[in-house]
Amino acid sequence: MHSSSISLCVPPPNSSLLNKSHKKCLDKLPFAPLNSQLCGLRNEVLRFSFTRFKRCEQHRVRKFVRNNVVSGLVAENGNAPTLFDYDLVIIGAGVGGHGAALHAVEKGLKTAIIEGDVIGGTCVNRGCVPSKALLAVSGRMRELKNEHHLKALGLQVSAAGYDRQAVADHANNLASKIRNNLTNSLKALGVDILTGVGTIMGTQRVKYGKVGFPDNEVTARDIIIATGSVPFVPRGIEVDGKTVITSDHALKLEFVPEWIAIVGSGYIGLEFSDVYTALGSEVVSPLFHFFSAIYFFKTAVL
Repeated sequence: MHSSSISLCVPPPNSSLLNKSHKKCLDKLPFAPLNSQLCGLRNEVLRFSFTRFKRCEQHRVRKFVRNNVVSGLVAENGNAPTLFDYDLVIIGAGVGGHGAALHAVEKGLKTAIIEGDVIGGTCVNRGCVPSKALLAVSGRMRELKNEHHLKALGLQVSAAGYDRQAVADHANNLASKIRNNLTNSLKALGVDILTGVGTIMGTQRVKYGKVGFPDNEVTARDIIIATGSVPFVPRGIEVDGKTVITSDHALKLEFVPEWIAIVGSGYIGLEFSDVYTALGSEVVSPLFHFFSAIYFFKTAVL
């Protein structure tokens, strides 16, 4: 195991950026060069406890210390000092990448996250969140159709119906709300959001960019790969988005087929079986057990 040495030169702090109570804490910093063994810039190296500040203020103080108090050069294995753009770069802004970014900021690391699509990844945009929104609708539909149960409660309800587009909008709006919340939380904590497809170019170097635009490159002491997943499509199967679709298409609820065969009996297949039967589709039984989540549709027209 090799270690990295860092020489920290700590000048007197610019107290104009902080209030008096903050300045008292910063005044306790040792204003002299320190030599320590560490991995990354951590608060313990400064012998300075960020817990002296309120939780809502800790990020501001960490940023101040990193940008205005600490100037350091890291030399590894006796080589020339090296500076990085970030302590940590995360490729993928799904739930995993978002959680990693929050933890990194909590530890005082300068962090960036790269996303080639939308913040939130599979779970928020094409998985857990919209599917649970559709399941909530299917559950209500089943309750409204259960005349025997409603009658026992003394309730009388006319024939239950639904607006397909309104149901689809409900799922999409919920995903959009959570996606915006995740984005705002990253920005509020000072995490840089880099847009584009991330590619590791070498040791501690990452390239990112969009098709048709110039690529950018950043360096980082550490890199986390959190790229998520996409639906698996077996060889020989052509997904046309109409008669053969994946779970991504199914969540959009662009139409409700007369009958549907679901290939895959995992939780994804079971969830869609519940949703589409509640909305009036006939699900082919039994569910085919296979290694995919491809959905075969046949409408009344076909």
